[in-house]
Amino acid sequence: MAQPKSHVQQRRRIGRILRELREASGLTIEQAGSAIGRSDSTISRIENGLRDAHKLELAGLLDTYGAPDETRVMLTALAREAPDGGVWTAHEATFPPDLETYLGLEQAARSLRVFALSIVHSLLRTADTMHAIIRAGLPTAGEGEIAKLVAAHLARQDVLQRRPDPLDLQVVLDEASLRRPAGGAEVTRGQIDQLIHFAEEVPNVTLHVLPFAKGSHGSLAGGFTLIDFPDPHEPEVVYCDTPGGNLYLQKPHDTRRFSQLYGRLLGVALDPADTGRFLRTVRQEM
Repeated sequence: MAQPKSHVQQRRRIGRILRELREASGLTIEQAGSAIGRSDSTISRIENGLRDAHKLELAGLLDTYGAPDETRVMLTALAREAPDGGVWTAHEATFPPDLETYLGLEQAARSLRVFALSIVHSLLRTADTMHAIIRAGLPTAGEGEIAKLVAAHLARQDVLQRRPDPLDLQVVLDEASLRRPAGGAEVTRGQIDQLIHFAEEVPNVTLHVLPFAKGSHGSLAGGFTLIDFPDPHEPEVVYCDTPGGNLYLQKPHDTRRFSQLYGRLLGVALDPADTGRFLRTVRQEM
């Protein structure tokens, strides 16, 4: 059974078709933006599915590109649809707005390949670890706000139990993400126990630890996520969460570069069986 379409999936599909129409018309992004009174960055965000095309913008672009009537009707209908946004819809008042795109991509994904440098990925965290990390990031927030954010992030983990197609999650964990005592020793022990559970009992989750003993590696500057989709026409996306904002890359040379980097990290990380043993050793040392 096919997964339901999300708003972000729909937006990306509209953007992809608009880009194809623009390229077929021989126009540059700058020329398309000038034709409808929008900046080239706005056109780029629409084409990359990072922003909705408003009704007048969509109509203007379709006119500019000389879109066939059937394409015009199809895109206009798609733009009117507002499919269920999953976790985002249920918690849209809780999550920060700039996380909408990532949540939509995560919910629509077939698989994620994650490199976690300094903290355990959200889909693997316990409630206590989540609380400690959110509290550190929002030191002045009230407990009620923190509790809502924790519940919302825990709801994201439902994708790992989704039926009939649970998310396939592969994570390379730098040892630093295991050793950082977010919330204190007891919370960290509980987090390691949960990682052991995922490593040994959840078949659609694969964990690889990258130990300190392996020395330097190619992603010491930060973690990243490679997002793949069930639809073969949907391009892979690389997501990087940086202090300067969320970064989404989907040009083939960028996704290829990160995929190769992930392969190198995977090549020096422990295999799943050794990872399970390593996690148990770390747990005993705490």
